[in-house]
Amino acid sequence: MRDKRLWLIIITIFTLIVLINISSKNNEDIMIFKPVITAIQPIQKAFFTGSRETAEFFKTIMQLNKIKEENKFLKNKVSSLENSAVMIKELQLENQRLKEMLNFKEQSFYYGMEGAKVVGRNPSNWFETILIDKGKQNGIDINMAVVTNKGLVGRVIETGSRWSKVLLIIDQKSSVSAMIQRTRDNGIIKGQIEPENKGYCQMVYLPIDSNVLPGDLVISSGLGGIFPKGLIIGEVERIEQQENELLKIATIKPAVDFQRLEEVFIIVKKPDNELLTEEEN
Repeated sequence: MRDKRLWLIIITIFTLIVLINISSKNNEDIMIFKPVITAIQPIQKAFFTGSRETAEFFKTIMQLNKIKEENKFLKNKVSSLENSAVMIKELQLENQRLKEMLNFKEQSFYYGMEGAKVVGRNPSNWFETILIDKGKQNGIDINMAVVTNKGLVGRVIETGSRWSKVLLIIDQKSSVSAMIQRTRDNGIIKGQIEPENKGYCQMVYLPIDSNVLPGDLVISSGLGGIFPKGLIIGEVERIEQQENELLKIATIKPAVDFQRLEEVFIIVKKPDNELLTEEEN
């Protein structure tokens, strides 16, 4: 049954081809076939219409594939441009930071400073340290002060040949001799222990008669020999006086944003006292 249908289709197609060929010749030679031609014209029309629709279908498929390829290319292009824009923005921000750092270094000519990048951070809740990409090969040693153009960061507590670990001033083990710039009252800057004040410091051992006020600037006093005098530490946020205590405690907001620390300077050479005196005057 299936073979009969196949042969019927083949014969029909062959007949259509012959009649189409004949219909394209001189009308006078084919008058005898006119009734047959007239009869098959609908079939012929349907055949050509179907052929055109099939051709259009495959053409549309090819166009869709081309559109998909172009769409993929454009998406990749957009993604590439977005990545380039992000990289350019990062370079601009880094350039701005480095300009500020360079300006700070030029203004602080009386210090010998080595620039470094922050390459690691201790995620522990008990320690506040960072890792920098300069070490013994760069002249870095333990207890050297670390700063930015904003203020004091901390001190070096461990060194390798090409790396160093820095203890931040907000760590509870940190201790910095400091003074209120306006009143000249001395105290000690300690890292906060309480979780609610994490990221802040305390200035302890302030005299009971100190006239310290919120907004006062706190700087390093130079006592103790580790941190040079005059480094900005932060600003007084509030003052407390506990009962039965003969001293005041001030909460200090550091000048440095430790969550966004990317570049630092290590003070490898401290200034002469004469230079500091001239600067203060």
